Order: sequence, then C-alpha cells, then structure tokens
Amino acid sequence: MPEEGKADTQTPADRRRRQRSAVLVFGFFLAVVLAALAATVLTVDNGRNYKRLVRQFALEQYLFPAPPAPPLRVGRHRSLPPEKHYPPWLLKAGLERMAVFEKTEALSAEERCDLLRDDRGTAPTFSRSGDDWECLFFEEFGNAPEPAALFIQARGTEPGTVSSFRIKVSLTDLTTELAVLSEAIGATERFGLPMTPETRTYLIEKLAGRTEFSSIVENYRMTFSREITDARRYNLLILPRRQTAGCGERPSAPPDRWATPTYRMPVGCLALRSLPQPQSAS
Repeated sequence: MPEEGKADTQTPADRRRRQRSAVLVFGFFLAVVLAALAATVLTVDNGRNYKRLVRQFALEQYLFPAPPAPPLRVGRHRSLPPEKHYPPWLLKAGLERMAVFEKTEALSAEERCDLLRDDRGTAPTFSRSGDDWECLFFEEFGNAPEPAALFIQARGTEPGTVSSFRIKVSLTDLTTELAVLSEAIGATERFGLPMTPETRTYLIEKLAGRTEFSSIVENYRMTFSREITDARRYNLLILPRRQTAGCGERPSAPPDRWATPTYRMPVGCLALRSLPQPQSAS
C-alpha cells in the first residue's frame, strides 16, 4: 500500500509533545506582551512610576544613578593676617562676657504680692497657710459677653521664697488683646522676679508674640503654651530652680541626674566692698 494512503496516526506521547510546545509558545508571547506593557507603564512621564516604585521599596541607592560630584575649584592659597580680617574678640584665648544683674529689694511675700496692684485699682489677694503663702490676682478687660481676663497665681514659702509663678491670659476679646498682654508683661516686672535684662527681654518677646516655648533660662524653667481645649487661652509657668550649692561649695548630684540637663559654666563669687568713707580734714 502506498505511503500516501497511510492514515496519519499519532501516539499519546506525540500529542503531549505538541500540546507542550503550544503552551510554551503561548507563554512566551504572553510574557513578551506583559513585559512590554509593564515597561510602557513604568517609563511614561519620564519614568515617574518607576521612580515611585523604587522609592516605595527604598532601593534608591541601588537603582538610581549616583548624583554627579560637585565641581571643585581650587584656587591659590593666600596667607592673610588674621588681625585684619577677624574681630579681636574671636582671636582671644578666653572669651569673656559682661553680665548685668538686677538688684532685688528685700521684700516680704505680702509686700511683693501687693506690687501686682495695677493702675486701675485692682488689688491682689494674699493668704497664708502655715509656712506656705499664695498670691492671687484677677482682672477682666472690655465689655464683651465673654470678656478677656488676666489671672495670676504665685505660691511660695516663708520668708518670701517663690516656688511657682503662673499667669493665665484669656484673649476672648480681640479689641483688648494688646491691653491684656501688656498687663501680663507689666505684672512680671512688678512682682520682681530676679532676672537679667536679656532674660526679661526674651520673656517679653515671647508673650507679646504669643509664641509657645519651653526653656531653661538662668535659674528658671519657663513654659508658655496654649490650652488644648481653647486656643484663645494661654498659660505661662515660671518655676525657680533651687540653688543647691553655696559660694565655694561643690554642687551635689541631683537624684535624677541622668534625666536632668547639666550646663557647666564657671561661676565666681565676688566679695562686696563698701565705699571708702571720706576722711575729715584735720
């Protein structure tokens, strides 16, 4: 029988090989199409999606090109005499700064509280409880339905030692904001907390600008913040930091020395001399 007339018969193994070849060809074309589609999506808009994907997986160091090095230009070295190009205080071996201290009057706690009395005649309230004392001052400003107000609370122990000084201002009336802040600044000056002029200026600037801060200034810890429940109300808290060492003594470490910031600075003790008395002519 001629070969042309033979039936085209296939074994099961031949059929499996043909099916496997068809699957491989289809998978190859599918992978090429998906790769082309992914490349198009990643490279559109100057590779915006590609950059976003790289940043998502934090691979910028490995997949982004390194930035070019900045151009360096080395000029000729010229020796300049420092005394002509730098301020003299910068060239000194040791820097010194003039400090001005305010002299506070020896007043009792009640007398210091009475200094909060303002020009409008509003008087503070002073009370004692054993060795502790408290000074309260309250004043309203304006005729609004919810008037602006100033509240001061000072506490301490005898004889006239201040442990806390708190000011609360309520700026509920826009027409009296300046008057309330001015009165708060004036109260800090009248009460007579000993401060250097630089610290007092720093405190006045923060209060006038309603700038929140938390600082350790000189021997005080100061905090000025806005109330969470009402953004129109501010609180200023001044906590004096106790002196733990006398003149010439070595300061002892605080119990929480690991959590307390320490600032090293040289402190000198000055011996005050009285003015010489004029001699009478003999």
